[in-house]
Amino acid sequence: VPVPDRPSIGERDCPERRRWLEGTPAELGCAATGNPPPRVTCAKLGDPRPSVATNASEPGDSRDPSRATGNVTRAHAGTYECRATNAHGSVARNVTVAVEYGPAGVTVRVLPSANVTRGGGFTVDCGAEGVPAPTFTWALPAAPNLRLAADNRSVTVTGATAANRGVYTCTASNRHGRRAGSVVVRVD
Repeated sequence: VPVPDRPSIGERDCPERRRWLEGTPAELGCAATGNPPPRVTCAKLGDPRPSVATNASEPGDSRDPSRATGNVTRAHAGTYECRATNAHGSVARNVTVAVEYGPAGVTVRVLPSANVTRGGGFTVDCGAEGVPAPTFTWALPAAPNLRLAADNRSVTVTGATAANRGVYTCTASNRHGRRAGSVVVRVD
């Protein structure tokens, strides 16, 4: 007969760092040991309502395949307190969730203007959100007078000529996908 025992939650059954992908089912499976088998609930810190319940599905099953709470959104990122409780006590463990997502909100801007005077200069800036941070690549008119920034987020042209007119397309990529944005530059 198992000895009555207070709950315990360890790294193996409840890793303290999680990476979730936006759009996939949100599950914060945390298992605990103890006798009787503890009930485990997880709530996001600073959130007034419990975010994820991980109740044992049947008596004796403390390795709960925790209830899904719909799909992951960026709002799920944060720290959760998972608490295991049985008749002999209660123990808590914090779990930090990072949410990853593909590039979004790509913006391509020309400064000071997309209408450039011959001999003038301009910069095309590219921005995008994403976790992990996106990397940037360009498709643009071939010309000797352009310089890419070290982080590839912008292209600067000095002494503009007719060779600099055309479409400047920036593609933001990370391991979850890619997204592009374009702008047309005119040189008069």
